[in-house]
Amino acid sequence: MKRLYGITLLLFTTINLFSQTDVSGNQSGTWTTANSPYNVTGNITIPSGETLTIESGVTVNFQGHYKITVLGILSAEGTKNDGIIFTADNHTTGWGGISLGQSVSGNVTPADGVSYFSYCNFEYGKTSGDEYPDTHGGAVRMINSDAVFENCVFSNNSSVGGEGMGGAVYAINTGSAAGAVTKFTDCEFTNNTGYSEGGAIKFTSDFNTEITGCKFINNTTNYGGGAIMFYSVVDTKMIKCLFAGNSTIYDNGGAFKTLGSDNSLFFKNCTIVGNEASGGSGGALALYYGSADFVNCIVYDNVSQYDDDNVYIDAGTGTGTVNYCNMIMPDYNTTGANNMETDPLFADAAGGDYHLSENSPCINAGTDIGLEYVGDAPDMGCYEYGMSESIYSSENNDFVIYPNPANEYVEIPGFNIDETVVFDLSGREILKEKGKNIINVSGLFPGIYFMKIKIKDNIISKKFIKE
Repeated sequence: MKRLYGITLLLFTTINLFSQTDVSGNQSGTWTTANSPYNVTGNITIPSGETLTIESGVTVNFQGHYKITVLGILSAEGTKNDGIIFTADNHTTGWGGISLGQSVSGNVTPADGVSYFSYCNFEYGKTSGDEYPDTHGGAVRMINSDAVFENCVFSNNSSVGGEGMGGAVYAINTGSAAGAVTKFTDCEFTNNTGYSEGGAIKFTSDFNTEITGCKFINNTTNYGGGAIMFYSVVDTKMIKCLFAGNSTIYDNGGAFKTLGSDNSLFFKNCTIVGNEASGGSGGALALYYGSADFVNCIVYDNVSQYDDDNVYIDAGTGTGTVNYCNMIMPDYNTTGANNMETDPLFADAAGGDYHLSENSPCINAGTDIGLEYVGDAPDMGCYEYGMSESIYSSENNDFVIYPNPANEYVEIPGFNIDETVVFDLSGREILKEKGKNIINVSGLFPGIYFMKIKIKDNIISKKFIKE
């Protein structure tokens, strides 16, 4: 019996040793958990008209400085307990990132459509060389192409070659005036480095990007926008996000900087704290050529070499509005009301906990902008005091919507539903129902939709297809 057990164990070990797959060149179909890890031994292209699906639990391990170019569609949707990892075998040299669309000698080819990433970990992506766009976006480059990121982590990525911008992500010409397509929801950006601009992200000429529930921690750059650099962006929304410990070394804007023209930024219930512009102004934001609107935000304890430790607004090109915020008002071109300038009394700022303590003056000090809150009024900042932050995982096997794809109705069995809201890919609210387990979707156009279901203190997010 012991001999048989030993043989069985040896066979099992041998099978696991060989359950790996080398990949390069054109790829489509499905990368399965059973064949993981996938060792990337050369550059990969997903051709136009093709889709590559990466299953939950897959590790994509780059054996050299190779990249993935997406001209079709890439779908990498992991789960909370079984994510997808993009990493490099050599952490020093890294890997070449994922390029959604491409630009060759000025000729741009966008991807076929929107790519999806959920519960993905992007680590040790690094740019190389001096040729655009490979100098930008250590982990992901979006070139005239859109993507949706949910519950993803970007860590230790860098764009350090040439004029490298966007340590983790570089996006140019994404979105549209019709509505948001590129979204980052509940993602984390930590310890990313951009040589020139944008420690975590650089946005250029983008429309209607939404960044919701994200954390930007300890990202850095040399020349502006320790967390994010914006260049001629329209209607970029940051909602319930935390920006802490980001820095720029030689320029302005410890967390954010804008350049270009006609920038429009919206900050709603954000906490922006402990960022630094050690060689310039605007420890939190340096605003040029555009506008920034703040509501229900905490902007506190940011530092800079010169004046305007928190927000610097250029007197000739920038304007701001600040309402129901805890922050020092900028010196120029700023209007607003119902603000305060005081210690927000975080639970443990030294330990990185920016929840509000029970005595915080920011509790019930905000205004209703359509987000959930507890008490008489919303709080300031990204964390609502006393509200459960638990998210009922959309991947939980107990939670099912069917049929999916659907034609006339979608049913949500077994739960007492408070409210269901359906959004299209642009982020527009299409349908809202209260207290119903059966939702009539017959009036929707065919396509992909997102459903957010409120059950007590939990929010469930589900994607479904309307045929």
